[in-house]
Amino acid sequence: MLKLRPLPLLPLIILGAITFFSLITLYSVCAGNFSPWCVKQLWRVLLGIIALIVMANIKFSVWKKYAFSLYLICLIALIAVAIIGKISMGAQRWLRLGALTLQPSEFMRIVLIMVLAKYFSPHTIDDNRRTETLLIPTLLTIVPVGFVLLQPDLGTATLLILVFLSILFACGVQVWKFLMLFVGTLICTPILWSCLYDYQKKRILMFLNPEMDPCGSGYHIIQSKIALGSGGILGKGFLQGTQCQMNFLPEKHTDFIFASFAEEFGFIGCFVLCLLYTAIIAFNFNVALLSRHKFNQITVFGLSAMMFFYIVINIAMVCGLLPVVGIPLPFFSYGGNALITLMACQGLIFSAYYEIQNPEKI
Repeated sequence: MLKLRPLPLLPLIILGAITFFSLITLYSVCAGNFSPWCVKQLWRVLLGIIALIVMANIKFSVWKKYAFSLYLICLIALIAVAIIGKISMGAQRWLRLGALTLQPSEFMRIVLIMVLAKYFSPHTIDDNRRTETLLIPTLLTIVPVGFVLLQPDLGTATLLILVFLSILFACGVQVWKFLMLFVGTLICTPILWSCLYDYQKKRILMFLNPEMDPCGSGYHIIQSKIALGSGGILGKGFLQGTQCQMNFLPEKHTDFIFASFAEEFGFIGCFVLCLLYTAIIAFNFNVALLSRHKFNQITVFGLSAMMFFYIVINIAMVCGLLPVVGIPLPFFSYGGNALITLMACQGLIFSAYYEIQNPEKI
């Protein structure tokens, strides 16, 4: 009989609490109905739990063995998206496989971390400080980023770059190289600006001054700020959020769900939610620190950094502190691909935690 690995209880309780807050928020933005978003999200949560359990029960050495093969498969899928991908809302990001609709860029986020971990795991810190050592991982990152930008998906491309830079930092790359990269990016800003799509330029301009177009491109962030501010300390109460109940708040169940939650549960609710996120991220980074194998360390660090950037970028975006880039709130925003992928990531981290606790069973 197949024996499943035990999962750590406290992180599971934290994930359960975050998911519970997500479901009641979706129930609320559906005006007190389970349909259409709440019930669909519940099924996706169940699929995510299955993905978490499966990933938690696979040895980490398996991912190291097949990292480059998985990277190649995801890269081919990204190429297929560019050729025959499904177009929705002006973006070409999905592959339709029968009844399934997959977003390969979601899986590339995990696989890129694995392939970078495999590349860096045999190298020493001195190796990683040589410029020539960084050429291959840079190429491994730039290629999928390029295809993701073609979709276009600036949010995912930004996340891939941030995770790549985080892994470089964790592997001991000198700080002056990051400073040079930053200066080079500033110098190339006019060129980068010219490469952006018109709607992406509008998002950045609206971030700087949403009142430039309050009924158009600036509408999202203005309504989000109204929802956040109107929640006050204790919130308006469950099912009482006027901005989301009266449909003033766009994307109230996806990218801006944090604003919907803040309006009804206020500062206290947001504080509790941020504490839950802090606890799960702290657990994940601690697993990275305690892992005995370098591949495990880098992979878990990369996954933890990715989740951290997800959380920070989404909340900062909703608060008007960053431009709107379409990054969901982990385990909270409505959506299947992102939720299941993040649950799988957490399962990977649980697998690394099990191998820390049971080194004799590896």
